[in-house]
Amino acid sequence: MKVNEVNLLQSGFSSTDIQKIKNNTEKYGGSIDDTIQDLANRFVIATFVVAGCLVVFILLVLFGSAESLFSGSIGLLCGTAVAIFVQPPVLAYKAWRFKRLNRN
Repeated sequence: MKVNEVNLLQSGFSSTDIQKIKNNTEKYGGSIDDTIQDLANRFVIATFVVAGCLVVFILLVLFGSAESLFSGSIGLLCGTAVAIFVQPPVLAYKAWRFKRLNRN
């Protein structure tokens, strides 16, 4: 995958997003390619976690008691919030979209 600033700008990243990615690579090492790949993977993982929480919630609604529905909903909401906000959701989505559109 050919990653450079021009390709990132053309695919929807803002200059602020690119600067955040550059700061991350300077601080923790690696390349922009690696960072885009990691962000895309984080987006996929977060999507699966949120989908899993949604499935468990639906099962709670269908088969759970009122007490388990209430407590389970709060727990699943907390799990979903952690899955979404542990990684930068907008940057991760843009990286996933960039990776998906620029497969080689």
